[in-house]
Amino acid sequence: MILSNSSSQDIFDKHFALKCPHCNNAVSISAISVPNYNVLVRFRPKKVGIAYKCNGCDEPIFLKFEIIKWELSIQRISISDSYEIIESSMEDFEYEYLEGAVKNDLKEALLCYSLKAYNAFAAMCRRTIQSSATQLGTKGKDKVQKQLEDLKEMADIDDETFDVLKQIIIDGHDGAHPHLPTLSKARAEILLELIKDVVYQLFVRKAKLAKAAELRSKQISESK
Repeated sequence: MILSNSSSQDIFDKHFALKCPHCNNAVSISAISVPNYNVLVRFRPKKVGIAYKCNGCDEPIFLKFEIIKWELSIQRISISDSYEIIESSMEDFEYEYLEGAVKNDLKEALLCYSLKAYNAFAAMCRRTIQSSATQLGTKGKDKVQKQLEDLKEMADIDDETFDVLKQIIIDGHDGAHPHLPTLSKARAEILLELIKDVVYQLFVRKAKLAKAAELRSKQISESK
């Protein structure tokens, strides 16, 4: 809560744990700046922002809270315990196993997701699928579609959601078809895991297996 005497010790004493958008680590954060009570009473916003610092890298992190009650008779403003992170962390991926358009398209797709630009994220997922199929050659599209079907079964994605995601990332042949379904946050989260798994299975896993086979072959040769 935020008090009229600017004493918000309960806010400073409360720590949250999240993934830092700067160092990308799971960390605790501490409040360092709380809005002024009188300014809030004057403008009556529906939400309020509080500045925190990452206890790992010391970078600032901004959280947004809903104001749930104006208790002006006792000079107190109550805020929600739930929050929205203004800056989202970048998703990790083993980019060293990718190259060319696939690498660039996936990087941009994950950047769009971190910015919560979900329809842009969907468009870049389409580009990633297209560049993957191109890089895999004449049977690339068949390989991508088979991988999607396999992952649907493994992840137990319901038919309705999968059909929407498939329509978004397969049936659109360019990056900006306005007739395609808009992407909700919930479905964007599923699409995120789907596109990462598809690219991993098509490129990263294959490269790792090849590297392991090469290393084993080298060890056998050296032992002889």
